[in-house]
Amino acid sequence: MNFALFNSLNGAPDPTRALNLFPALTSFYQALGNTPLQPVPGPPGGGRILAKFEFVNPFGSVKDRAAFGMFCEAINQHDFSRAPLKLLDASGGNMGKALAKLGQLCGIPIHLIIPDSSPPALVDFLRDAGAELSTVESRFFLLGLISLAQAIGLRDPGWTLLSQHLNLVNVAVHQYQTGQEIRRQLTAEKADGWVAAVGTGGTLSGVYAALVRDNPALRVLGTTPSELPFGTYDPPNDRDKFGGAGGMGFGFRQPFLAHVGLEHVPFKEVSWQASLSAMYEFHRLTGVRIGASAAANWRSAYQLAQEMTPAQCVITLFADAGSDAERDRGEQYFHAMGALHPV
Repeated sequence: MNFALFNSLNGAPDPTRALNLFPALTSFYQALGNTPLQPVPGPPGGGRILAKFEFVNPFGSVKDRAAFGMFCEAINQHDFSRAPLKLLDASGGNMGKALAKLGQLCGIPIHLIIPDSSPPALVDFLRDAGAELSTVESRFFLLGLISLAQAIGLRDPGWTLLSQHLNLVNVAVHQYQTGQEIRRQLTAEKADGWVAAVGTGGTLSGVYAALVRDNPALRVLGTTPSELPFGTYDPPNDRDKFGGAGGMGFGFRQPFLAHVGLEHVPFKEVSWQASLSAMYEFHRLTGVRIGASAAANWRSAYQLAQEMTPAQCVITLFADAGSDAERDRGEQYFHAMGALHPV
């Protein structure tokens, strides 16, 4: 399996060619990004927490940004006079949904590698959007998905492998777009803390690279599932865990973090039950629906903010809105585990 990074850029990909070739992308592009940065409940007497509401993106998640960036870069590099463009990647969640919908808009074939445990609703969504699907046993987790995607790309070079875990477009999009948006929204203020789930490492790394320009003392805290934490030497597993943020297993680490100097960033481990409890609690407090990874980020940001003063602020990111089923399930965990935020 190849873990080499590629597509190092000094800015987000230029969307001009993609928009010219595929005008159906225009409405998506106009609605992408510029998401709200909102105050959310934080610890009394501690730092303030501001959360980037990424669930208002057109297809409902932060992955819309990286999906569009990789999509545009693939179009920019492709010679359409030689062959049609066909895109391949490994994703069991929001990235797959965004790529499938972008492919549907443009008539570009999309092949996705997903876990065999993917919810039927997700599988139906991807198929309805026209994506071709291949499955990997869920116990192999990310390493299995990446390995099969690379194998398919080697067998059939007609597929362009986007490789969200290794494609530096993922980092560039968040450094030059998401991170710059946050800097503008903070106006004259600077971030004292930055908290994000590890996922591919693209959001955590890219936004960090933008925010640290204003505050070299920026404190960074990653969020990772306790069932398969970042950097674990345990083998991959198919235990329930909040989505899009697990470690790879066998000591493999998402390489984007080392690329921007975050190889030693501390991580807060959050269990599946704690993330669902926080989903329910946050909705109970605010009326806003957030997903499990967002709720885990809220818990981690809350902990970091407890170590700060009211004059300081912690920035975090809410990737998606999650599901009502998970939120409802979180109610029982909330009553068993107790509240994070005092009412």
